[in-house]
Amino acid sequence: MTPHRRLAPYLFLAPFFIMFGVFWVWPILSSVYYSLTKWDGMSPPRFIGIGNYLALAESADFTVAVWNTVFAWVVYEGALVVLATSLALLLNSTLLRCRRLFQAAILAPITVALAIVALIFQLIYYRLALWAIIILRVWRATGYYTLMILAGLQSIPGELLEAARIEGATERQTILRVTLPLLRPILGFVVVTSSIWALQLFEEPWILTSGGPSNSTLTVVMYLYLTSFRFFKLGSGAAIAVVLTILIFLLALAQMRYFMRDEE
Repeated sequence: MTPHRRLAPYLFLAPFFIMFGVFWVWPILSSVYYSLTKWDGMSPPRFIGIGNYLALAESADFTVAVWNTVFAWVVYEGALVVLATSLALLLNSTLLRCRRLFQAAILAPITVALAIVALIFQLIYYRLALWAIIILRVWRATGYYTLMILAGLQSIPGELLEAARIEGATERQTILRVTLPLLRPILGFVVVTSSIWALQLFEEPWILTSGGPSNSTLTVVMYLYLTSFRFFKLGSGAAIAVVLTILIFLLALAQMRYFMRDEE
């Protein structure tokens, strides 16, 4: 094999690794470095060690932001998975007519511009603050994840379901003991991806309430934005980003291990 032929595979792979290094690895390493500095974006960064992290641990606003984010994630995730799975089972039922129409209807919310949806929900739920944001997110995302779960349902061999019915299993037993276990990979994907999206909650509370009233809808990403671009504490903002990244990584890892434990 000539040197050019041996080099060809690496040349084809090079663009991916270059892009990965420039747009993923370098920003992450830069964020970690700046999180250890005091920096306003204009003057040279000054190394302060873990000072930013200690300040976050003592910040009441950051504690509120973490609590609001985790609360919104727990409620959103529970409602989303239950609703999306229930709707997918309904859409997969042979008793349902006009199935294509219902599929289009449940997917419609995610196609509407977020700014318009947020303004509508602001008028409807102005006094409910964080609950309004959670309801809005569930309403927008349910159709999208329903179609994912529906695709998983339609990939289950009909012979398995028929065999369960022949053995005397009721419809409820078939769903709980055959359908849902076979859906574990799809449900795992839905839970992980929707959790990552939920923990990055920003647009809805920013448009609806800007974090108010009294920080009741302040989230971690919103706190990061305010710290970095309103108060120009970019070192502290980088520390918030690092903490959030670690939190998302650990949560996603735990969820993946849970949904994959029966496949190992």
